[in-house]
Amino acid sequence: MSIVQHLSHYHLPLDVDDFMLKVKECPHEPDVLQELWQLVKPFIFWREEPITSHKHDSIVLGDNALIIPSIYVAQGLAECQRATVLAFSLGQALPHEAEKCAERGELYRSSLADLLGSHGVEMLAESFCNYLQQKALVSGKFATLRYSPGYGDWALAEQREVLRFLDNCQGKIQLSENYLMEPVKSITAIIGWSNQPQRQEYPQGEHNGFCNGGHNCAACTTWACRK
Repeated sequence: MSIVQHLSHYHLPLDVDDFMLKVKECPHEPDVLQELWQLVKPFIFWREEPITSHKHDSIVLGDNALIIPSIYVAQGLAECQRATVLAFSLGQALPHEAEKCAERGELYRSSLADLLGSHGVEMLAESFCNYLQQKALVSGKFATLRYSPGYGDWALAEQREVLRFLDNCQGKIQLSENYLMEPVKSITAIIGWSNQPQRQEYPQGEHNGFCNGGHNCAACTTWACRK
């Protein structure tokens, strides 16, 4: 069994001009964005295990350490021998600033902090996963795309098992009754590792027989989407 690794600090610079260019809905407020970004204190937990069982609708990591009941994830990691489960967070300060600003009626600043946090945690995940991928390439390992609970048919309720697998992130990430994480600008994910290059596309197909919760989805091509 592998140990849960963690970084209590992770340097994540913000290129404000690039951020405003990529995030179309972001207003042109470089000074405010840079000021808010000073509140970001990223931390990361991760654990790698072999995939010991691989069925069409589930995968198992380690000695039943984590069971992921998802066709979507099983399809995405179909060619993988190992997987890494991760939790990312921007910390408490930025979402607390958004909350305090809303209470004071500073809705513009609050919404800007919320927008920065939502995209910032994705930037954190992308940055760290790119780092892991570059390290893995040296030993001939190739990464899949990231998959997270709440997407495809990997139910959000499985968030609890993911955090348990990560030793509950030393208590730094809490889970609400609705399976939402606190701090709110936090996400969990899994990436698979294969001996051969992986297609950078999510599983797609004609049939959505696994969908049980959506309407107006005529254009959907994702096999297991519940959205």
